[in-house]
Amino acid sequence: MRRIALYMQFSDFFEHGIARGIVRYAKAKPDWRLYGYGWMFRALSDIGSWDGDGIIARVEDASTADRLACIGLPIVDVAGAYIRPNFVSVTNDDLLTGHKAALHLIGCGFRRFAFLGASGTHWSDERRSGFFRAIEERTRPGAKWPCFERSLAWWEVGEEDTEDRVRKGTGLAKFLSSLQAPTALFACNDTAGLRAAELAGRLGIAVPESLAILGVDNEDILCELASPSLSSVMLNCEAIGYQAASSLDAILERSGAAARRGSLPRPVKIEPNEVVERESTRVFACEDELVARATTYIRVHAQEGIDVSDVLAIVSASRRSLETRFRKALGRSPHEEILRAKLSRAKRLLRETSNTLDRVAEESGFGSLQRFHSAFKAAENVSPGEWRSGYRS
Repeated sequence: MRRIALYMQFSDFFEHGIARGIVRYAKAKPDWRLYGYGWMFRALSDIGSWDGDGIIARVEDASTADRLACIGLPIVDVAGAYIRPNFVSVTNDDLLTGHKAALHLIGCGFRRFAFLGASGTHWSDERRSGFFRAIEERTRPGAKWPCFERSLAWWEVGEEDTEDRVRKGTGLAKFLSSLQAPTALFACNDTAGLRAAELAGRLGIAVPESLAILGVDNEDILCELASPSLSSVMLNCEAIGYQAASSLDAILERSGAAARRGSLPRPVKIEPNEVVERESTRVFACEDELVARATTYIRVHAQEGIDVSDVLAIVSASRRSLETRFRKALGRSPHEEILRAKLSRAKRLLRETSNTLDRVAEESGFGSLQRFHSAFKAAENVSPGEWRSGYRS
C-alpha cells in the first residue's frame, strides 16, 4: 500500500475542493491509502514523523515550507505561495485569475482600479501581475494603480480594523478612503475582499456604486452572506486536487528516491473557472448615466425575463436613443446586453446546481427551454447539456 498524507486544515472551500479531487483520484487506485493531517485528524506538527510515501500539502507559511522540504519525501504543493527546490507545484493559474478578474471589471465599465494583496506569497503576486497586465493592454498604458498589501496572517486576523483606527483613518481604512470613485477593487482572495467590503460599509463607501469589489476562491456561503454579497473568481479546486494526486503518483511510479529527486514533474497550472457575479460588482460604471442606469438594471433583473420595453420604462429615452447610446458606450444593443446577462445566470446555474434544463431556462429568464437552448448554442457552440457535462468532466 502507498500511504499518502494530506497536509491541510480542511477548513475552507478551497481545501474541501482539493480534498475531493484527491479522493476521486485515490478511489481509482486500490493501492492508495489517504491519511489526513489537520482539523480532527493528526496534528500538523506531527508531519515530521510521517513515514509514508508522499505528501500533498497546502503550504501557507515559510516555516512550514522549510519543515516539509527537510522530510525527504515527495511533496506536491497545491498553494504555490512558497517555492522550494524539491516541491512539485500543482496550483491554480494565478496569472490567468488576475487576467479574468480584470476582464470582468473592465466589462463592468470601470476605468480606475486597485488591488489588495497578501505580501510575500507567490500566488498573490501572480494575481496582481495578471490583473494589471490585462488592464495595461486594454485601458490606459503606463498607468500606475494603487495597491494595499499585508501578510496573509494580517488579513485573517484583522487587528487593524478597530473603531479607533477606522475613525482616525489609518491602514486599510485610509487606503479605501483614498480611492477615487468609482473604482474597481480586485482582492487577492475572498478574505481580503470581505474585509474590504465590511470596512467600506463602516466608512460610508457605497458598494458597488463607488467601490466594486471582486474576490477569489468563491467561498460561497461567506460570499452570499456578506452585505452586499461578494463577487468572486471561482477556482477549479477539484481539478487541482486530482492533478496533484496524479503528479504524486507519477513520482512514486519511478524507482528509487534518487531518481525521483533528479527528475521531478513540471509545475502544473489549472485554469480557473468563471467569475461568479454577486452584488459587489453588479453595477455598470459609465460616463453616460442613462446607459449606466439601464445596464445596472439589466444585470439585476435579467433573470426575471425582462425585455427592452422594461428597460425603457425605467429610463427617460426613446428606443432609438437607447439603442444609439448603448452602441456608442458598449458596442452592443440593449437586447444583446439582456441576453448576455441571462446567459451568465444560466451558466452559473448549470455549474452550481443539478437543476433540470427546464428549471435553468426558467430561472435565468428565458421562459422556455427552446429559446434557452437556441440562445445558448448560438453563443457557446454547444448545447446547455453539453456545456454542463464538459464543465463537470
